[in-house]
Amino acid sequence: MPVLVSRQGGLCAACGAPILEGERIVYTLETGARHLACEDRSPELRRNRYAARCALCGFLVRKGRGRLDVTETCEDGAFSRVWRVCCSDLMACNERLARVAR
Repeated sequence: MPVLVSRQGGLCAACGAPILEGERIVYTLETGARHLACEDRSPELRRNRYAARCALCGFLVRKGRGRLDVTETCEDGAFSRVWRVCCSDLMACNERLARVAR
């Protein structure tokens, strides 16, 4: 994984602790920025920066309240990214889906 120097502050996608400007980090598009010590941990805290609808149940997820996933594809040399926001509370998401199915 590429080791970079942080240009701006933010939160670690694995532990949620602040990342300071100038700190050495590990960054990938799929997982986001993480401390070097958090490199082996799973990126559980990658959050959405904007309000969006949940890809599963359609609920409006407020800024910073959902889980963010990205899919990148390449067709004929052209790259495209699809960002999906999902509810962070999967139980509530499943309940909303069950209500719709009734």
